[in-house]
Parts: sequence; C-alpha cells; structure tokens
Amino acid sequence: MAIARPLGMEFDHSWPESAECLTLDFGPFETAHRWRRMPECDEFVGARRSKHTVIAYKDAVFVFGGDNGKHMLNDLLRFDVKDNSWGRAFTTGVPPAPRYHHSAVIHENSMFVFGGYTGDIHSNSNLTNKNDLFEYKFTSGQWVEWKFEGKMPVARSAHGAAVYDGKLWIFAGYDGNARLNDMWTISLLGESRVWEEVPQSGDCPPTCCNFPVAVARDSMFVFSGQSGAKITNSLFQFHFKERYWTRISTEHILRGAPPPPTRRYGHTMVAFDRHLYVFGGAADSTLPNDLHCFDLDSQTWSVIQPSADSEIPSGRLFHAAAVIGDAMYIFGGTIDNNVRSGEIYRFQFSCYPKCTLHEDFGRLLESQQFCDVEFLVGLEEKCIPAHIAFVSARSQWLRGKIRHAREKQRDKVFFYL
Repeated sequence: MAIARPLGMEFDHSWPESAECLTLDFGPFETAHRWRRMPECDEFVGARRSKHTVIAYKDAVFVFGGDNGKHMLNDLLRFDVKDNSWGRAFTTGVPPAPRYHHSAVIHENSMFVFGGYTGDIHSNSNLTNKNDLFEYKFTSGQWVEWKFEGKMPVARSAHGAAVYDGKLWIFAGYDGNARLNDMWTISLLGESRVWEEVPQSGDCPPTCCNFPVAVARDSMFVFSGQSGAKITNSLFQFHFKERYWTRISTEHILRGAPPPPTRRYGHTMVAFDRHLYVFGGAADSTLPNDLHCFDLDSQTWSVIQPSADSEIPSGRLFHAAAVIGDAMYIFGGTIDNNVRSGEIYRFQFSCYPKCTLHEDFGRLLESQQFCDVEFLVGLEEKCIPAHIAFVSARSQWLRGKIRHAREKQRDKVFFYL
C-alpha cells in the first residue's frame, strides 16, 4: 500500500541553490561561424614560418619552431588573445635545437616538444631526425631536456602527438627512410621516464606522415596524410583504453550525406564540443581553404558556411591550429608560390549556451525541500518524498490518480496503489 499526500511549505529564499535553479545564462555567445583576421606577427618579433607547432595555454597561443624558407627556427612566440598582441615568450635554459615537423602538446603547466627534423637547410648539411623530448615550464619559462632509460622510439618527424591520461602518445611519422605507423607512450607525471611501445589492434591506419591528430571522447582521431599509394581520406579512431583502431565507416554517403574531405596532407584538425574541424592542407596539387566538420554523434561530414562578413584565410599547408575557449586560431603555413605566412586567423565556433535543465532538475530531485508529495510505501509505510510534476510526467496512471484526487480534495490526497 502507498499513500500519496501533498506537502505544505513556504519557499525558503535562504536556500543557496534557490536562485541558481532559475538562472539561465544566455551570453555572451555567437550563433554564426565567423573568420576574423588578427594582427599579423611582425618580423622583428618572429619570422613568417611553416611546419611549426601551435599550442594554447590559458589566454595565449604559443608558437614554436618551424622554418622561414631559409633557416630552421627554435624561437618561442606568444600571441595574447585578449589584447591581440604578439611578443617573444620568456625562456631560460637550453632550448631544443632549431627544427620543423616536430610535435608539441600541452599538459598541466608545461609544453612538451618531441622529435622533428634538424640541421642547416640553407647548406643542406647535418640534416637529421630527432627523438628527444623537451619540456617548457610556463610558470618559470625554463626549458628542460628529458633523459630516458631503456628502449626509445626511432627518431622521426611529421608524426602525430597527443596527451591522454597524463601520458604523451606518439604515432607514425617519417624516420628519414620510410613512413611509420608504430605508437609509443610515456608518462608525463614524472614518476618514470621509460617509453612503452603500444601494441595496436584493429583497423590501423597505413604508414603515414604529415597528418593531424585530435583527442575527443577517450579517443585519438587521425585523418588523411601522406601515405604514398595508400593515401586515403578515411578517418581513423584509436580507442585509448582498449588500444584498438577503427576506421569510421562512410557507408552513410550512400544515403545522401555529404562526402568526407578529399585526401590531403599538411592540414590541421582540432576538436571542439562534439565536432572535429579540418582546415587547409594540400589536396591533389590544390590548396583548399574550406573548413570541414565531422559530427561525432551523427558520424557525418559537412562543409562549414562562414558568415558573410568573414575574413577567410587563403588556402595553405603546414600551418598550425589550437583552440582557446569557443574559437580556433590558425597561424602561419605555406601559401601560394611557396611563400611563408605570418598571419593569424580566429574562427568563431557557432556556440550556444549549455542547457543545464538536466542538472537543475537533478538538484531539485535530490533535495527534499521542494518536494510536494510523499509516498508511504509498504506495510511499514516507508516515506519517500517526491515531486508531483516528475511523477506525473513518468507515469500516466499516477498522473490520472493525482488529477482525480486533486479534483476531489485539494487539501489532502489519499489513494491506494
């Protein structure tokens, strides 16, 4: 037996979440995809470049390395996204040797730079791939080279790098003789500086280089790249926990969904919300400047149509990209006639405020203060507080009982289950 009865109580304005549950934050946000050109990096601050890396830390974009067409670089530039200003980042210690086609990732308060191609490109001497790892500590500006024990990844460039579960993950690249598709990982937490070669299973990408990676939903995504005769425009997903690869199916194309981007290399890919965004690269001797979007929920591709007032960047390859807040920043790259760029562009994601209705109702459900009905269940008449609105929404039978009881008697409601 269960008896339901309404509860009479006054609203307590002192309850700390009473106002929060009625709060809707609608701004500021933008509903349009918009490109905007930001102030270019002056030559006296840093050279125009390509094959560099970009990472985001707090309210700034950090640019490391690359080449300016004549020399490899190892300077560290900083672009403040709040005041739109460029500067050189403060550094101490011994930095990595000048390089390009390296990787850079962010973990906590440090940037980690791995591998890449070093030497004198002007004289074409001492050119070699590296497998060193450097840490740049943002709090002190110090460069520190990590030392290792045991087996290490083969030296490489044009590889992919990601951070997941406090570890650096390195995939594929070029070792100077052949393209690779091996994977290595190392903890960035400092307790052990030992590399581990990762056993991979599933539908692994072919040997490849000059491809981007993005991390979302406990997975690393890889799209296209240089793979020789095996070059593809497939999207591959590596499941970190299972260490398993899947090739994301494109069978839905037969149902009328847009096709994926054409195969390419030297492009960028970033993750934001439930989407992956692919921009630029070299696609069959062209430099497209359209922006492609992959929806992780629907598993479909689309081409972003930017707002009419957008300042759209020209096509380019070997640029770099990072996300800060609800915007993507791309910097540099090689544009027409092998010219290096010093431009930086901001792409505003179409961003709506997060719906908090689920969390708001969850707090109400867990709190007994706003309960307006009690169920006395079983012979012991155990009291279970509840909300008439929730109960009515979940049970048509109870909704009818409550409606009938309210019509019959408003002060007290008794019925048997």
